[in-house]
Amino acid sequence: MVYRGHVSRIEHTPHSAAHAENRLEFEALISDLSSRFINLPPDEVDDEIEDAQRRVCEVLGVDLSALWEETAAADGTLTLTLTHFYGSREDLLPPMRGMSAQEYFPWLQLEMLAGRIVAVSSLDELPEPAAFDRDNLRLFGVKSNLTVPLSVGGASPVAALGFNTTRAERDWPDALVRRLQLVAQVFTNALARKRADEALRESEERLALAADSAEAGLWILDHATEVFWVTERTRMIFGYAPHEVVDVECFMSVVHPEDRDLVREAMERAEQASEPVSTEYRILLGDGRVRWVSSRGRARFASTGEPDRLMGVSIDITERMRAQGALRESEARLEAGVELAGLAFYEVDFDEGSVYVDDRFRDLCGIPPEREQGLQALEFWIEHLHPDDRPRVLNARQQLHDGEMEQLFVEYRFLPPCQGQKWIQHSARVATRDATGRTLKSYGVLRDITGRKRAEDELRDLSQRLIGAHEEERALLARELHDDVSQRLAVLAIDVGRAELAAPDKVPAAAMQEVRSGLVRLSEDIHSLAYQLHPSVLEELGLVEALRTECERRGRQGQLDLSLDLDSLPTAIGKDAALCLFRVAQEALNNVARHAGVRAARVTLRPMDGGLLLAVSDGGVGFDAEHPGEGMHLGLASMRERVRLVDGTLDIESAPDRGTTILAWVPAGGGSQ
Repeated sequence: MVYRGHVSRIEHTPHSAAHAENRLEFEALISDLSSRFINLPPDEVDDEIEDAQRRVCEVLGVDLSALWEETAAADGTLTLTLTHFYGSREDLLPPMRGMSAQEYFPWLQLEMLAGRIVAVSSLDELPEPAAFDRDNLRLFGVKSNLTVPLSVGGASPVAALGFNTTRAERDWPDALVRRLQLVAQVFTNALARKRADEALRESEERLALAADSAEAGLWILDHATEVFWVTERTRMIFGYAPHEVVDVECFMSVVHPEDRDLVREAMERAEQASEPVSTEYRILLGDGRVRWVSSRGRARFASTGEPDRLMGVSIDITERMRAQGALRESEARLEAGVELAGLAFYEVDFDEGSVYVDDRFRDLCGIPPEREQGLQALEFWIEHLHPDDRPRVLNARQQLHDGEMEQLFVEYRFLPPCQGQKWIQHSARVATRDATGRTLKSYGVLRDITGRKRAEDELRDLSQRLIGAHEEERALLARELHDDVSQRLAVLAIDVGRAELAAPDKVPAAAMQEVRSGLVRLSEDIHSLAYQLHPSVLEELGLVEALRTECERRGRQGQLDLSLDLDSLPTAIGKDAALCLFRVAQEALNNVARHAGVRAARVTLRPMDGGLLLAVSDGGVGFDAEHPGEGMHLGLASMRERVRLVDGTLDIESAPDRGTTILAWVPAGGGSQ
């Protein structure tokens, strides 16, 4: 459809030779443009279009030519934008590239988008709705106008080509319009090819960018030539030279010999399937290094159904395979360690409400198959905790879940069905928490320490019996010294005293007096030794008086200057607990006398946390508590063993030149009453 003005104009068809020559020149120009734009490189299209606009205008005696292309405005609507322009007059205001037809020529844009040709010899022929367009055309000096819509493949117009005169008005005969439509179509096809090429190039750039970002190499195998097209990344992965021709034989030569059959089989499968085929294999580089490559390809088929090309991508997965190998080795070592340590593993997913337990856990706890759904295994474990240990264990578990501790480590008794009581060592951590800190997933390991506990109980019983036998021997020896040896010495001292009185002169009397004094001192030493071996005051008057007596005795002997801080104690103190603290005090005071290098020390005894706390401290030379000397090691070991047997604790605070403090705590009821 052509819009023409209402003013009738007579088309003159000159028959002069000049006109014929001009027409022949125009036909030759159209033929030249048609052939010139057929294989024109995309980056030359714009310059060639503007040159063609110039040549057409010169042949037809037209002053202006404008090419408008469809673009999207900021609001998403479509508009025509000036992209190519030719003007022969420099004295007129030239149109501006990038100007919008919607803004300057809205009526003309509507006509173009509707697919209608506008041909007016005079701007007065434009209808009233085109008044705004007419004023702007006159602004640019236009006197007559021809605008042709451009489309591709019969679709909606995507561009418009305009020709204008500025010196005089002219007619636009139908024959001329049709010829200019050919020119417009040549431009349209060239622009369409350019846009398609730009889109393809942009797509290839995006693909190349994505491939480079993924460190992936692209390749295409042409089945007809058996030659690969490869990207630079592919050459880097496989170690190909920059200009090396890569054919199937070249490719297979770098594939590890042990993986070549695997690769051939994958290529054959890809040629027979419409789905992508993936494979992982090793390649050998020229320097002897081995790389792992993952390739994924898909066949493209010709119209005959035969495979035409194989297109794919390859990625260097060497680091991933090494990491997987290291992980497998680590898992194997971990599994071996778990096997050797006899550890049972579990994982609780509170978010999904499920528990995973391995075979060792299942066997250790005796979980029946019907109790392994959901959280039932966890419930089963709680149910079979020893009643005396359940509150302690569940409290520690709650502290772990509340974030009060980083790791749970607890030992407890467990009562699996159809099995005897077991001792279990349990270690656990929280793996995941939600934003509020609630535990979502936890995991842990269990180990059966029943055998160790039995051995400890047996060792404890043996130690108790040995210490008991030791104390009985000491008591027997103390009684022998006190009741026999001391008494006999006393009798000898009395006899010597009588002999002293009966001596006729002073010399024998003095000698007898010296012997008697020696017997008295020996008797006192034996009495002191008997007290150290078995302090009867401990049984008769209690721990406080026994400690007081011991400190006073050492003070009388001139060994130490001791200060005492002894609180009143509960009436019910276990016999073993009292004896343990007394022996610890004795050994600690012995160490002060032998090793501290000072005479002053302090002994403190007071109730604490349901038990008794004994502290013996000095300001002496101190020592390395982690590595005590040989002279102190046996005594410290004896103290630790005694305290352990009554379920107490022993702490040693010491450092070179900073003194020493021995802290022993025992439960008040430890041992027999």
